[in-house]
Amino acid sequence: MERSYILQEAKDYLLITVGVTLYAFGVTVFMLPYGLTTGGVAGISAIIYYVTGVEVQVTYIGINLCFLLVAVKVLGLKFCLKTIYGVLMMTLVLWLWQRLVEVPDPVTGIMSLPRLMGDEAYFMACVLGAIINGIGLAFCFENNGSTGGTDIIAAIVNKYRPVSLGSVIMACDVVIISSCYFVFHDWFRVIYGFVMLFVCSMTLDYIMRRQHHCVQFMIFSRNPGAIADAILRTKHGVTMLDGEGWYTHTDRKVVVSIIRERDKVSMQRLIKSIDPYAFVSMSDATGVWGHGFDQMKVKVSKGVKDKRTLVFATHSSHKLEEVRKAMGEDYEIRSLEEIGCNIDIPERAGSLAGNALFKARFVKRYYGFDCIADDTALECEGLGGLPGVHSRNYCSFSDSRQPQGEALIMEGYSDEVSQELLNTLHIHAPVHNKPIDYDSARNVRRLLVDLQGKPRRAMIHTVIAYITGDYDNPEKCHTETFDGVLEGRVADEPSCPLEETVFYDSVFVPKGFECTYHELSTETRESISQRVKAIGKLKQYLDRKQGG
Repeated sequence: MERSYILQEAKDYLLITVGVTLYAFGVTVFMLPYGLTTGGVAGISAIIYYVTGVEVQVTYIGINLCFLLVAVKVLGLKFCLKTIYGVLMMTLVLWLWQRLVEVPDPVTGIMSLPRLMGDEAYFMACVLGAIINGIGLAFCFENNGSTGGTDIIAAIVNKYRPVSLGSVIMACDVVIISSCYFVFHDWFRVIYGFVMLFVCSMTLDYIMRRQHHCVQFMIFSRNPGAIADAILRTKHGVTMLDGEGWYTHTDRKVVVSIIRERDKVSMQRLIKSIDPYAFVSMSDATGVWGHGFDQMKVKVSKGVKDKRTLVFATHSSHKLEEVRKAMGEDYEIRSLEEIGCNIDIPERAGSLAGNALFKARFVKRYYGFDCIADDTALECEGLGGLPGVHSRNYCSFSDSRQPQGEALIMEGYSDEVSQELLNTLHIHAPVHNKPIDYDSARNVRRLLVDLQGKPRRAMIHTVIAYITGDYDNPEKCHTETFDGVLEGRVADEPSCPLEETVFYDSVFVPKGFECTYHELSTETRESISQRVKAIGKLKQYLDRKQGG
């Protein structure tokens, strides 16, 4: 486990502890002594406390155990671990705050919670308590935690719908606050409860919005390249737009970057250090959705059956149609061109799985879509598995097992090396203009020469790689690979002029057939295709995950 991940988790738990401590302080010092009622499980527990005298932490943990059973299923283990921690810590600090502030009654000697601001300071207690509670909730939510109760309901709704956390909590808590009338028969206490709920919700929303608030910089400079490069080094996105200075009628470049508001001062310093005379416009970005920011929690349309969208990392229309047919109507399969990727992603790994994973990771990293990618090879028994991963450039394959003019990335390459290669490819990748010519004729000629006097048993092997989740979060990024194999043999002679076929179709004879793959009908090819077999395994996996 990486040190940075451990430190981040420790920070989350520390700030969750701060949040629940503030929330418990607001409940103990400003709510309970004045008989006020807030929403959520804390409000229910307070009402039970007013009626029966059972301390709030007892009822609080009992009710939350029921909510957590649902949360584990919907929100995932990581969120629930921190929520469980928040509930347990909340229970502890509620008990602790009561022990710290309670005093004996001067008449009866019974321990009770004092009113720190006098008997008539209901409104002040209401406002101060609500603000402290809102700050405490914000600490918890910002660090993937919760104080339990209706917070869990709010987090579940916010996960799937574009509704703010504060609004959901307010909607859930109206009934709870209204019910305090049946305890005190006092509408003023109900009104105070609603004021407390409103102030708490507004405080929570304000802090959450400030945390996610963004600003957009438009920079007009005579040195735009240096500024853009410097912004990239700070791990922020940047776009260069073409413009024209209308007074001088000269071409100008406009640098555009959207960043979190907390980083705006650093951005200003960076710009000034490079070009103190740059013209800069900074504006509020009230909603920013995309990689590195928030996600759009809306459905595309109502009344239309949802389809799972996957990108197939290929420029081949034939392969694309084959995969679309194999995946069926429940999946929308897009090509690289359909997502605006015109890059020729190289296949330079030391294995089929490495090539497929590299292509899938590239699409996920820079285009965001869940992706599938493939690589296919002919593997001959008489050549020790060759051509294998070198099938497309076998004619130039050297004895050192390295294609001429290409660097190999061995199968065990580290994430650091892979990430560096992804970045390099994104910036300097060759543009895809037309299908790449792998010189199939020369490949086949060399294969037939190398196989003279050797066993001719062979197979066509395809590996499909699949990637989903959040690429930048190792815990939420998941990859799988699926194999498909078509066994057969290599014929003594090609079944047609080599210039008329692709790959090794003119010399590969599938098991159970007497003719080459090239001579089979389209229907027969699809029925025995190793790629279709691999895609079938992928589809079974996705259907099982979606159904379970």
